Amino acid sequence: MYKLKKLIRFITIYGINRTLFKVFGRLRVSGVRIPSLKKRNIALIGCGQFGFATIGYFISKKSPYNFFKAFDVDKKNQKSFEKFYNLGHTEYVDEIFKDKKIETVYIASNHYTHTEYAIKAIENNKIVYIEKPISVNYKQFKSLISTVEKFDTKIFVGYNRPFSGAIIDLKKAINSFEDKPFSLNYFISGHLIEKDHWYRNPEEGTRICGNVGHWLDLTMHILSWRKVPNEYYINISYSNLYEIDDNITINITTECNDIISIMLTARSEPFEGINETLNFQYNKTIAKIDDFRKMTIWQDEKLTKKRYWPKDVGHHKAILQPFNTHKYKRDLKEVKNSTLLMLFITDMVLNKETNKIFNLNKEWEQLNK
Repeated sequence: MYKLKKLIRFITIYGINRTLFKVFGRLRVSGVRIPSLKKRNIALIGCGQFGFATIGYFISKKSPYNFFKAFDVDKKNQKSFEKFYNLGHTEYVDEIFKDKKIETVYIASNHYTHTEYAIKAIENNKIVYIEKPISVNYKQFKSLISTVEKFDTKIFVGYNRPFSGAIIDLKKAINSFEDKPFSLNYFISGHLIEKDHWYRNPEEGTRICGNVGHWLDLTMHILSWRKVPNEYYINISYSNLYEIDDNITINITTECNDIISIMLTARSEPFEGINETLNFQYNKTIAKIDDFRKMTIWQDEKLTKKRYWPKDVGHHKAILQPFNTHKYKRDLKEVKNSTLLMLFITDMVLNKETNKIFNLNKEWEQLNK
């Protein structure tokens, strides 16, 4: 009964097709599918639930091209993905990098491997889509930036919240931006992650890289609507110093008088999956985004209400970035800045620090030494 109720609830949130992909991803069943007539020139590295049910859904349903090869260190995941998407078997990941038929590589493996795979794909002249995070430490980040600058390759990143309908509509509603501060508050009910989950492996960068990076990136995107501050005053509150990256609040103020608060709470598994509330104020605009399913905007006497169905956290436009010829592409500079801020806060969390100043220019200078 519990699973049936969850299935019905997910259909009301995501629609039938997307929900079925999520179910197939969990059960790893092949299903009966009509063979794709689209050109196959895409490879996926990382065939876990996200690769199977999210990237897989939007590529197979919405992309002009389709999968040709896939790879995962977990061979059970890889083989079930290959069977579901009607692919031949790939034994080694280097087969993907060396295959001239493959034009675009999507990377959705465990976080620590993103940079390594991205660099190999770039060096082999592939169009590269890197799921978040692009790096989990400064050494990786420096290597990736150096490689991107060296090769003339198209790079796309999977931070999807800026591509959500609510964020796009909010920016349009404001229309013009003056030199005034932002107020942002995020409340996130996240997945309950067990002690033996791979997110807990020390090299994976904690939940700051795995989860909080989403909202740091969205914050950097929103700040860029006006101008990006250089100095950030960061305060972190830990509910439990033995679980430093769970049930945590990160407060940020800037030299532009912006104020940002991010609370991640994960005390139980949400029935509907991750749930996000965003409260926003800028100049005469006040907005509330409720789980990227609805948004209310107040602008003086004007009241606007919008609904988003299926739930739209931006996966569609983010995942299809390589195929959008002119629209819905992130400025890579935003992602670089948000990654630098994320790595800084990750170090603070690992060291259990509570107060520190992040200077964007100085951090770039330090990285480039």
